[in-house]
Amino acid sequence: MPEHSADRFWEELLQRVAWELETARAALREGNAGKARVCARRAVGWFVQALAQVSAYRYGSHIGENLRRISQDEQLPEEVRAAAARLQGGARAQLSGELYSLYPLRDAGIILRYFAQQVGCAAAMERLIAQSEQ
Repeated sequence: MPEHSADRFWEELLQRVAWELETARAALREGNAGKARVCARRAVGWFVQALAQVSAYRYGSHIGENLRRISQDEQLPEEVRAAAARLQGGARAQLSGELYSLYPLRDAGIILRYFAQQVGCAAAMERLIAQSEQ
């Protein structure tokens, strides 16, 4: 990938992640935890799926599969696997007493920070996450 294309790739990817995180934050302010979880999942999904183009990370072709595989990957830190497991749960999990995320922005942040650090964009990701947590 030419350098200017790589820069554009990361810029567009981080913009997409930022938009999802901000949408999740807005949903939480409105009391819509379900929408916040969906947006947090999408932020992780966009990032993890894009990593497949530029790294050895391959966690599937859709967000649900990404989270499931991350939650089961014994090579990842427990904190990352646990955050992925929590983000998988939605309204049905909540109603049936199963595992789900009470803090979707925090769980997404754990996963995003880890993978961003692995591919060298930790500082940019940290800024996005900090903005979404304000």
